[in-house]
Amino acid sequence: MAIILLDTKTINRIAAGEVIERPASVVKELVENAIDAGSSEIEIKIESGGRNLITVTDNGNGIEKEDLELAFMRHATSKLSDGELIEIRHLGFRGEALPSIAAVSRMKLSSKASGAKEAWSIRYEGGEKVREITPCSLLQGTYIEVRDLFFATPNRLKFLKTERAEHKVLLIL
Repeated sequence: MAIILLDTKTINRIAAGEVIERPASVVKELVENAIDAGSSEIEIKIESGGRNLITVTDNGNGIEKEDLELAFMRHATSKLSDGELIEIRHLGFRGEALPSIAAVSRMKLSSKASGAKEAWSIRYEGGEKVREITPCSLLQGTYIEVRDLFFATPNRLKFLKTERAEHKVLLIL
């Protein structure tokens, strides 16, 4: 068999498995992002043990409209610049959480940056943008909705435990 170079979508879905193993991984990554954004309030909602729906809403600094698409690119981060690897002061800094979650789910991100007049929203499915950035309603911070976790990588669903067991793991976080 010949050696081939995998396409970007496949590479991203494989890489996502290293970051996102189960619904609790999604919640952990999104809550860490919210904390790093200076949030004082974080609301989490879960349906079906996180398989069908996870939402995380925060009142942090938010994401500028110009940065929304960039936030879904691997290794794009606002928390680390060249030369700062020695003194990391953030929970997340690799720029892998959002693109990894988006690669294996249907994801909507809405955000209103501090001082911005409008909030903006973008949608991804299986790692691909399915809707351009549009205005939305949000007071301050970021709202992330993750639906149909692992729909793009159905083999991953086999490794999840029951809905109840996944819910218990979420409660331990």
